Amino acid sequence: MGKFNIRSIWNNIFGSVTVAKADDRPYEDVDFRFFSVGDMYAMNVGAVYSAVKLISEGVARLPLLSQRYNSALKCYVNDFNGPLFPVLRVAPNQDMTAFDMWRSAVQQILLQGFACLLPKKDAEGAVIELVLLSPGSVTPDSRGRMFNVTDSVNGIYGVYALRDIVYLRNIGLDGGHTGLSTVGQMGEALGIIRLSDHNTATTLSNGGRIRGLLSGSAGVNTFGAPSEQQLGDVSAKIEKDIAKGRTIVSVPSEMKFQPITLSPGDAKVLESKQVTIRDIARFFRVHPDLLYEGSNNTYKAAEVPNVMFLSQTLEQLLVQIENELLVKLVPRVLWGRRRIRFDREALYATDLLTEAAYYEKMLQTGVYTINELRRRKGQPPVPGGDTPLVSANLKGVDAIINETKQNSNE
Repeated sequence: MGKFNIRSIWNNIFGSVTVAKADDRPYEDVDFRFFSVGDMYAMNVGAVYSAVKLISEGVARLPLLSQRYNSALKCYVNDFNGPLFPVLRVAPNQDMTAFDMWRSAVQQILLQGFACLLPKKDAEGAVIELVLLSPGSVTPDSRGRMFNVTDSVNGIYGVYALRDIVYLRNIGLDGGHTGLSTVGQMGEALGIIRLSDHNTATTLSNGGRIRGLLSGSAGVNTFGAPSEQQLGDVSAKIEKDIAKGRTIVSVPSEMKFQPITLSPGDAKVLESKQVTIRDIARFFRVHPDLLYEGSNNTYKAAEVPNVMFLSQTLEQLLVQIENELLVKLVPRVLWGRRRIRFDREALYATDLLTEAAYYEKMLQTGVYTINELRRRKGQPPVPGGDTPLVSANLKGVDAIINETKQNSNE
């Protein structure tokens, strides 16, 4: 009678594998903090891809305008005829539109830790192009003051000073001189997802076929126990029947088939993936519902993530870009009379109810006139639409002034 060899039976069912000892704990000594996850892998994670796309396109879809101070009107007005308007608003260079460039720039900030744009000027010093340098082509020094550029894509080589480059950096730990990649800081979270994806792929690599362990039901040393050869023949038959797509497979009465399922460690790693999505949302400062993780489907519940996205995710990034462009593209003597601003009202363009409520408030308080709002929506002006209105039954300001004068005369 042959000896019962569990390793041979295992190999007959699964192929040659290394069986872990009973006291092995495959995940206990794994330090997820030091998982090395590159940008390409990170963008294959659905939550990361969604967050990067959401933030980068949220910035890119906002019109970026150059404005100058009008002394007669005592306010800033859009400088549509200025040299910066086509560069900032339409096409910063020959290869990209403004939307494409700002989307790519924000992606570099999040994935690489910083983005660099090189202004090109004419003989008079006016900016005529703004080139986004390729990822990995810029090496800043430890203080972020000098930049070695080897950009074969754009054909730009050389060493540039900080004053010559628009340097948009992510949060850093050295006083703001250099930026850290958001993806690089979430090694633990992405490490868990990476291990979870690996375990899922391994589990499903056999097409979801049943796996199990075949043994003699009577025991190893009991009289009448099946031999190793018999177990091998039956295991081969079971594997062949399963490969043919059979859902019910017979096993001799003297043998026992024990299905193998996920270990507790594997199941715990798979379950942790859902929790990790929330960690990714925290890194990007994006509400989990915007990554389709939540289950709130009511309009009021959906409004909260959108408000948080505007105030907590985009606003800081918009201010950083505005300040950096003003410092690098506008002469110092004009800083008090020029400014560069994103048109934040475009954020409400896809939310008609919020946009309507906003315009109603602006109209009632006299910030906008009827014709100004009509022009923003591409509608022709109407007679009398240039008079500011106030909330007193929506009367014109001049009408209220005249009524006040009449009352005082009486």
